[in-house]
Amino acid sequence: MNIQITSINVLREGGEAVGLQVYFTGQNSGQSIYINGNIPLESGEFEQHFQIGEIENIVRNKVVERLLNGESPAAQ
Repeated sequence: MNIQITSINVLREGGEAVGLQVYFTGQNSGQSIYINGNIPLESGEFEQHFQIGEIENIVRNKVVERLLNGESPAAQ
């Protein structure tokens, strides 16, 4: 089954990331089975793979750059 991540929401408590809500879609190779949903990840499950703070810094920098260039944050 081919699974693709479609969205990730950061779950916070007291300003700290305590988990992720990972949304996904998927299908089998014959495209006869489709699935979608979301999986919660606790802090210990995702910290070993990446740091939320690093991703937030990248996003923050891109938003500031676009605002300084007169673009809307959603512009691509």
